[in-house]
Amino acid sequence: MPKIDHKEIGKNLDLFHLEGASPGVIFWHPKGAILYHQIINDLRDELSKQGYQELKTPNVMGLDSFKKSGHFDNYQERLFFAGNKDQIDKKNPRWIVTPMNCPGTISIYKSQMRSYKDLSLKFSEMGSVYRYEQPGEINGLFRCREFIVDDAHLFCLSSQVTHEVSELINFITQYYKKYDFEIDHIELSTRPEKSIGTDEDWEKTEGFLKEALKKAKVDYKLNPGDGAFYGPKIDFHIKDSLGRTWQLGTIQLDMSTAKRLGAFYIDKDGKKQDPVMIHRAILGSVERFIGILLEHFAAGLPVWLSPVQVVVASISDKVADYTKEVYDKLKEKDIRCEIDDRDESISKKIRDAELQKIPYILVVGEKEKEMKKIAVRDRSGDQGQKDLGKFIKDLSGEINSKK
Repeated sequence: MPKIDHKEIGKNLDLFHLEGASPGVIFWHPKGAILYHQIINDLRDELSKQGYQELKTPNVMGLDSFKKSGHFDNYQERLFFAGNKDQIDKKNPRWIVTPMNCPGTISIYKSQMRSYKDLSLKFSEMGSVYRYEQPGEINGLFRCREFIVDDAHLFCLSSQVTHEVSELINFITQYYKKYDFEIDHIELSTRPEKSIGTDEDWEKTEGFLKEALKKAKVDYKLNPGDGAFYGPKIDFHIKDSLGRTWQLGTIQLDMSTAKRLGAFYIDKDGKKQDPVMIHRAILGSVERFIGILLEHFAAGLPVWLSPVQVVVASISDKVADYTKEVYDKLKEKDIRCEIDDRDESISKKIRDAELQKIPYILVVGEKEKEMKKIAVRDRSGDQGQKDLGKFIKDLSGEINSKK
């Protein structure tokens, strides 16, 4: 176990908790939910700029689509079955809690006629998935039975694949820098022993990925036989501050699933054609990503991610009105802040805020009230008195620089 444990951080910072009665699921507290949604919404904003259309697929679906796609044959030991007592029959199940989002997305694609002019079509989803991880595999945020995947499926023409994949490679490698992550290495995984699709399709898709990697001008390692059962993939591995490597993002190329589930487009000659599907995730499991972040930053999250960015600590009740004024001005600029007006010494208030890894502590006393200033402390120590307006402007700039 690492010296820095995200489960302890989650407890100490009041972010989330785990329960023995519900193994493998996370109970997010208000502060944890802020962090969770900050990460998700930031990525949503980026994807919107790139033309993705966000959708929402069901959490419970009939099993037929997963049988046709091949997921049932490959993942049946990991499935949660759904229905009332009379409907759950493991020999002939009808419903499952969705273990992945691909069939649901294809159903939405099929809901209307698609032309070659519509492609490439980019669908994204912060999709809840459910997988029966074995009891010994469950590990806090790192391995859950219920989690969110920042999923996306791109439906393309063959002629568009190299461009779309190279663009994804560039975006993913740049996006990790926002979280202070650098790429350790990139892997190209080829056809596994158990797979679907023709030899010709696998030759094409592996060629597409090699061409895209070349176009993106990135080095990669070959990982023979470790592709998805429906196609080859590119995996992105980052290194954290503890020297550990983690596989996060993935780009998977698929010429089989859409065809199996009856998805097609009309080409310029009016004929039906099968689209190429690109499955991709950037963060992977959002829960696991947060666990990595908490250990990477040793709980001291960057200010733009911190659930509480500023604590306003009053020295005495005599400055309650000015403390509230400072708080209100911070809130006006959407800065996440709290007031600490407890009947405690200012040294204890500062110490408690430091233990909670709050990026900024604003100390307010009679002198600050009289001068309309604040005494600022950050994680490096005492920064002295500052003008409130300038502090808010600088802090807003620091936060917005990451957005």
